Amino acid sequence: MDDKQIILIVFRLLNFAVLLGMVVYLWKKYGRSLVVSEYEKEHESLKSLSTMHTVLHKQERDLQKIFTADTHERSTLKERLFIWREAIQKEQDELALEKEKRMQALNDRMNDQVKRVSEYRLYQQLQKEVIEQVRDRLRTEYATDAKQQEVLKSVMQRLERA
Repeated sequence: MDDKQIILIVFRLLNFAVLLGMVVYLWKKYGRSLVVSEYEKEHESLKSLSTMHTVLHKQERDLQKIFTADTHERSTLKERLFIWREAIQKEQDELALEKEKRMQALNDRMNDQVKRVSEYRLYQQLQKEVIEQVRDRLRTEYATDAKQQEVLKSVMQRLERA
């Protein structure tokens, strides 16, 4: 190795050292603060995300509790609705049965009334016919004066006894 090569190596090392010194200087002056500030931003962002995660997790638990409570309340209301529906159905059935009984009683009364009216009309018709038959029979039986006198005597004797 000759002198020129050694000088060349020394200057190259010197240039490398100066270049390395400039890089270290620039790194300390600008790069490090930039990296540290980015690191802090990321760290704050991670903290914020962690806080948001905690808040969202709490909200999820709260919503889950509300959902569970709503589900329970819905089940309770559903049961009450079924009970209410059964009670209404029972009441409607009872009212229908009562209405049917009343209608049957009304029909029975109307049928009895129709029967009584029919019997009364038949009685009146028969009464007129019987009276006519009795009159005709009495006329024929007591058509003579002797029979009439006999009946009058019999009636008078009964009156005297009384």
